[in-house]
Amino acid sequence: MKRNIFTLFFTLLTIASVSAQTRYLDEVFTDVVITADVVYAENYSYLSGSPALTDLTMDVYEPADDTVGGTYYDNARPVVIFMHPGSFLPKGLNTLPFGNNRDSSVVEICTQFAKRGFVAAAISYRIGWNPFAASDVERAKSIITAVYRAKQDAHSAIRYFRRDADTDNIFQIDPYRVVVGGTNSGGYVALAVNSLNRVPELNLLKFLDGDGNSFIDQTTTGGFYGEGGIQGFNIVSNVGYSSAVQVVLNMGGATGDTTWINDDEAPIVSFHGEADPLTPYRTAVVIVSSTGQSVVEVSGSFDINKYADGLGIQDAITPSVPFTDSYTTVAESRTPHEGLFPFPGAANGYEPWSWYDPTDNNIDNTTQGASGFGSRANPFATKSKALLYIDTVMNYFVPRALVAFANVDSAAVETADPADTVVVIGVADVAAINAALTLYPNPAATELNFSLSNVNYDLSSVSIYDITGRLVQVDSNVANPQYHRISLTNLQSGSYIVTMNFKTGEQVSRRLVVR
Repeated sequence: MKRNIFTLFFTLLTIASVSAQTRYLDEVFTDVVITADVVYAENYSYLSGSPALTDLTMDVYEPADDTVGGTYYDNARPVVIFMHPGSFLPKGLNTLPFGNNRDSSVVEICTQFAKRGFVAAAISYRIGWNPFAASDVERAKSIITAVYRAKQDAHSAIRYFRRDADTDNIFQIDPYRVVVGGTNSGGYVALAVNSLNRVPELNLLKFLDGDGNSFIDQTTTGGFYGEGGIQGFNIVSNVGYSSAVQVVLNMGGATGDTTWINDDEAPIVSFHGEADPLTPYRTAVVIVSSTGQSVVEVSGSFDINKYADGLGIQDAITPSVPFTDSYTTVAESRTPHEGLFPFPGAANGYEPWSWYDPTDNNIDNTTQGASGFGSRANPFATKSKALLYIDTVMNYFVPRALVAFANVDSAAVETADPADTVVVIGVADVAAINAALTLYPNPAATELNFSLSNVNYDLSSVSIYDITGRLVQVDSNVANPQYHRISLTNLQSGSYIVTMNFKTGEQVSRRLVVR
């Protein structure tokens, strides 16, 4: 990024005030301007079976008649990138009464952010996977790839706004204060944007196929931020800008594994029904709402925020003087973990902040007591009920986001990920290494040998991770870059992931069994 718009002292006591209310904390604007179908990027959709280059669009919500400023807020606004639910399938095909960026809850949440003075973008992202695949492994691979593509799209949207701030400045956003959020499937994507950023995270045992290969082939689909991949399958958009975020809004989503979360990532504010029938509140196998089939074990909001709290991530949303508002009081009565607001009760399990079109063919009318505004997972939905839950979401989330915004390191934002500099490892290089690299024996007992038959690539280090993603062994003392041997005597029997780094920047991982 080429400019630092301003130096901002951003605290809850010095935010600009409109009409005796506090901007961002309160709805200080009456009307909202919506710019529909803004193209933020393009990439290859897989809905038709073969890749087809497709525009990625979003609806952008802004406060009407905004003078954009005040004594302590100079000509820029935080932006919220928000993502819809829908099980990564098109609305209708997913047999659900929701599934696009104009769902009821998405529109309402983005509108309420804009009325508080934020810019909010309800983005469309690439969807499509095979819920009818024959095996759990095939279904898991298919849906995790869908999450991965959607994550790349969200990064593109974030970079779009940073590019706009640096060039045309149409939306007048603050490039150092970005929220990524979503509900249900969108929550999964928001969490992945924040935490799925290291190769070993893709190589946990539950994300490997029968041959030991990761479900995500980055040589084809591209890197974590959209960089690289094969032409015709992936392209990177809005190059040269960071896609880092400062806070995550997770509404009923889950993460592939808590070990994806690291202490250098953004804080997380989560809302979740404790009795959610589809996405677990703790850790369990996720159920696809459109088919009722199991897919893969994931960790929901309780375990996410517990883990983040233990790493100290949540300190970034904890003010020096504790919150004493009623929303905080209720949350703290239900959980000890900062940034987590659980909702008890079966009727509040799945997306209690949503309601649906009563004329939709997929509205639930079979459950006894169903409202006529609900889905199979949320049959008791009504608009009035949903608005109460959205009120809770906004009043619990926004104060914590403002605390996070008060302590942003702009230099760290600008250098946060490879898409900022677009250092792309060539697909041909990785393929050549894979063809030339031999690991033996495998299974192994006491030692492992590395042999590389291509002299154009030099091994520089080896890291070994256990199936939880924990680093258990590192060897950086590589005397011969074409042939190397390491001892395995400190490892217990089991499955591991061996990650090999090369001096030219490539990284290759293989599965290893130790007996």
